[in-house]
Amino acid sequence: MDEDEFDKPATRKQYTKPEYDRLLQLFTHLMNQVPKLRPDRDAWDIEGDWAATGVIHFVDAAYQPLFEPVYDFDCRSIKFVNLHRPAVRVTFYRKHRYRLIKARDMTTDMKVEQIRLYVEDLTTKARALEAKLSQLFAAGQDDARQKLQLYRQQIQAWQQILLQPGRYELAMSNYERQHLYVTANYKYRLPEGDYANQQEHLLNTQRDRLGNITQVRYNIFFIDPAEIIREHPYQNREVEGYLAAFPIKSEVGKYKLYARPLQDPADQ
Repeated sequence: MDEDEFDKPATRKQYTKPEYDRLLQLFTHLMNQVPKLRPDRDAWDIEGDWAATGVIHFVDAAYQPLFEPVYDFDCRSIKFVNLHRPAVRVTFYRKHRYRLIKARDMTTDMKVEQIRLYVEDLTTKARALEAKLSQLFAAGQDDARQKLQLYRQQIQAWQQILLQPGRYELAMSNYERQHLYVTANYKYRLPEGDYANQQEHLLNTQRDRLGNITQVRYNIFFIDPAEIIREHPYQNREVEGYLAAFPIKSEVGKYKLYARPLQDPADQ
């Protein structure tokens, strides 16, 4: 099985190439044209490091309506981090993302299929390496022979398992590939005035095995510019936002009473 296929979400929207290209062109145009905010670590309620991910464009929430034409576009290289949920506080951190299929979840047919795919892949790689062996310099030939020996040992070992798959437990995971994604944990205000938390991983820039960039990926992060720069502690902002939704309050006493009319279900 292709390693990249194992990393992909189970379902993605399908597009014809002209349709995808048209939407990508529109999305890219909107992204490039909209003004960007420059994050200020001294003034913004923002923490962590986001340098190890793709490009992040911080955008004023006022520009969200401009992106409605591509709201449902399942783009592979540009991501809405929080459309309709502009952040009032953001924390970035790195998270190890992986998939794990445990033995109890793999049927015999699944085991046989994955082993066959692995053996076929190694066999193809071994044949290709053997074909170019004579074209390599001496040092390259030594490395190639060591790799061929590893391929053959692996093929033999897994072919033995394939003969009696019922005698083995099999699990699958990309855990050891060490996919580290920058993840954003952010707070945003709900329509009724309360705050909620959301977590979202960001798109990484794609690189080849040598570390060279093969595709730049972009993340669009909407910001509430009025709330994110408030200086007092975030917990105070949350309480203030909650209490501000009560139009009636007492004016005397150690504690204030707050009230608001219940909404009639018939009016909802």
